[in-house]
Amino acid sequence: MKNKLLVIISIIITILWMLIIYNFSQTSSMDSNNGSKKIIRNIVEKFVDDDKNVEKLVVKINKPFRKFAHASVYFVLGLFVNSVILYFNRDLKKCNLISFIFCFMYAITDEFHQTCVMGRTGQMSDVLIDGFGAIIGCIIFNLIYKKIKETCN
Repeated sequence: MKNKLLVIISIIITILWMLIIYNFSQTSSMDSNNGSKKIIRNIVEKFVDDDKNVEKLVVKINKPFRKFAHASVYFVLGLFVNSVILYFNRDLKKCNLISFIFCFMYAITDEFHQTCVMGRTGQMSDVLIDGFGAIIGCIIFNLIYKKIKETCN
Protein backbone atom coordinates (compact mmCIF):
# COMPACT_ATOMS: atom_id res chain seq x y z
CA MET A 1 0.00 0.00 0.00
CA LYS A 2 2.82 2.39 0.93
CA ASN A 3 4.58 1.77 -2.40
CA LYS A 4 1.39 2.36 -4.38
CA LEU A 5 0.88 5.68 -2.61
CA LEU A 6 4.47 6.67 -3.41
CA VAL A 7 4.08 5.84 -7.10
CA ILE A 8 0.79 7.75 -7.29
CA ILE A 9 2.47 10.77 -5.70
CA SER A 10 5.41 10.40 -8.12
CA ILE A 11 3.06 10.24 -11.10
CA ILE A 12 1.17 13.34 -9.93
CA ILE A 13 4.40 15.28 -9.36
CA THR A 14 5.70 14.23 -12.79
CA ILE A 15 2.50 15.31 -14.53
CA LEU A 16 2.52 18.63 -12.66
CA TRP A 17 6.14 19.20 -13.75
CA MET A 18 5.19 18.43 -17.35
CA LEU A 19 2.37 20.99 -17.07
CA ILE A 20 4.86 23.54 -15.74
CA ILE A 21 7.08 22.91 -18.78
CA TYR A 22 4.04 23.23 -21.04
CA ASN A 23 3.14 26.50 -19.34
CA PHE A 24 6.66 27.87 -19.92
CA SER A 25 6.27 27.01 -23.60
CA GLN A 26 2.91 28.75 -23.72
CA THR A 27 4.53 32.11 -22.86
CA SER A 28 5.23 34.48 -25.75
CA SER A 29 8.87 34.91 -26.71
CA MET A 30 8.88 38.53 -25.53
CA ASP A 31 7.42 37.67 -22.11
CA SER A 32 9.73 34.68 -21.72
CA ASN A 33 12.79 36.72 -22.68
CA ASN A 34 11.80 39.60 -20.39
CA GLY A 35 11.22 37.17 -17.52
CA SER A 36 14.70 35.69 -17.97
CA LYS A 37 16.26 39.12 -18.11
CA LYS A 38 14.43 40.18 -14.95
CA ILE A 39 15.80 37.19 -13.02
CA ILE A 40 19.32 37.83 -14.32
CA ARG A 41 19.07 41.56 -13.58
CA ASN A 42 18.02 40.87 -9.98
CA ILE A 43 21.07 38.65 -9.49
CA VAL A 44 23.57 40.88 -11.32
CA GLU A 45 22.46 44.00 -9.43
CA LYS A 46 23.60 42.33 -6.22
CA PHE A 47 27.18 42.30 -7.52
CA VAL A 48 27.44 45.27 -9.93
CA ASP A 49 26.63 48.90 -9.05
CA ASP A 50 26.90 50.52 -12.50
CA ASP A 51 23.54 50.38 -14.37
CA LYS A 52 25.28 50.42 -17.77
CA ASN A 53 27.38 47.39 -16.88
CA VAL A 54 24.35 45.64 -15.39
CA GLU A 55 22.50 45.86 -18.72
CA LYS A 56 25.56 44.66 -20.67
CA LEU A 57 25.86 41.66 -18.40
CA VAL A 58 22.13 40.93 -18.57
CA VAL A 59 22.29 40.84 -22.38
CA LYS A 60 25.48 38.75 -22.33
CA ILE A 61 24.19 36.19 -19.81
CA ASN A 62 20.62 35.91 -21.10
CA LYS A 63 21.08 33.29 -23.85
CA PRO A 64 23.28 30.90 -21.82
CA PHE A 65 20.91 31.33 -18.87
CA ARG A 66 17.91 30.40 -21.04
CA LYS A 67 19.72 27.32 -22.39
CA PHE A 68 20.67 26.33 -18.84
CA ALA A 69 17.00 26.71 -17.86
CA HIS A 70 16.04 24.33 -20.70
CA ALA A 71 18.48 21.70 -19.46
CA SER A 72 17.44 22.23 -15.83
CA VAL A 73 13.72 21.64 -16.30
CA TYR A 74 14.44 18.44 -18.21
CA PHE A 75 17.02 17.40 -15.60
CA VAL A 76 14.20 17.53 -13.05
CA LEU A 77 11.82 15.75 -15.44
CA GLY A 78 14.42 12.99 -15.87
CA LEU A 79 14.55 12.53 -12.09
CA PHE A 80 10.77 12.42 -11.80
CA VAL A 81 10.19 10.07 -14.74
CA ASN A 82 12.88 7.72 -13.45
CA SER A 83 11.15 7.55 -10.07
CA VAL A 84 7.92 6.49 -11.78
CA ILE A 85 9.44 4.01 -14.24
CA LEU A 86 11.54 2.36 -11.53
CA TYR A 87 8.35 1.32 -9.76
CA PHE A 88 7.34 -0.75 -12.80
CA ASN A 89 10.80 -1.90 -13.91
CA ARG A 90 13.65 -2.43 -11.41
CA ASP A 91 16.31 -2.80 -14.14
CA LEU A 92 18.13 0.56 -13.91
CA LYS A 93 19.45 0.40 -17.47
CA LYS A 94 15.99 -0.17 -18.93
CA CYS A 95 14.56 2.40 -16.54
CA ASN A 96 17.06 5.00 -17.75
CA LEU A 97 16.48 4.20 -21.40
CA ILE A 98 12.70 4.40 -21.07
CA SER A 99 12.96 7.61 -19.01
CA PHE A 100 15.34 9.23 -21.50
CA ILE A 101 13.17 8.29 -24.49
CA PHE A 102 10.09 9.61 -22.71
CA CYS A 103 11.80 12.92 -21.83
CA PHE A 104 13.27 13.26 -25.32
CA MET A 105 9.88 12.67 -26.93
CA TYR A 106 8.32 15.21 -24.57
CA ALA A 107 11.05 17.70 -25.55
CA ILE A 108 10.18 17.17 -29.23
CA THR A 109 6.48 17.73 -28.58
CA ASP A 110 7.32 20.76 -26.44
CA GLU A 111 9.32 22.34 -29.25
CA PHE A 112 6.55 21.54 -31.73
CA HIS A 113 4.07 23.16 -29.34
CA GLN A 114 6.21 26.30 -29.34
CA THR A 115 5.78 26.62 -33.10
CA CYS A 116 2.08 27.21 -32.40
CA VAL A 117 2.77 30.08 -29.96
CA MET A 118 2.97 33.59 -31.39
CA GLY A 119 6.57 34.74 -31.74
CA ARG A 120 8.09 31.38 -30.73
CA THR A 121 9.91 28.81 -32.77
CA GLY A 122 10.81 25.20 -32.19
CA GLN A 123 14.52 24.48 -32.30
CA MET A 124 16.25 21.13 -32.59
CA SER A 125 19.15 22.53 -30.55
CA ASP A 126 16.73 23.02 -27.64
CA VAL A 127 15.58 19.41 -27.96
CA LEU A 128 19.23 18.31 -27.72
CA ILE A 129 19.80 20.56 -24.69
CA ASP A 130 16.63 19.18 -23.09
CA GLY A 131 17.81 15.64 -23.82
CA PHE A 132 21.18 16.40 -22.24
CA GLY A 133 19.43 17.68 -19.11
CA ALA A 134 17.31 14.51 -18.99
CA ILE A 135 20.39 12.28 -19.31
CA ILE A 136 22.08 14.09 -16.44
CA GLY A 137 18.86 13.70 -14.42
CA CYS A 138 18.91 9.95 -15.11
CA ILE A 139 22.56 9.68 -14.07
CA ILE A 140 21.99 11.60 -10.84
CA PHE A 141 18.92 9.47 -10.13
CA ASN A 142 21.09 6.34 -10.51
CA LEU A 143 23.69 7.67 -8.10
CA ILE A 144 21.07 8.56 -5.51
CA TYR A 145 19.22 5.26 -5.95
CA LYS A 146 22.41 3.19 -5.63
CA LYS A 147 23.47 5.16 -2.54
CA ILE A 148 20.07 4.61 -0.89
CA LYS A 149 20.20 0.89 -1.77
CA GLU A 150 23.71 0.59 -0.25
CA THR A 151 22.58 2.34 2.91
CA CYS A 152 19.54 0.08 3.30
CA ASN A 153 21.55 -3.15 2.85
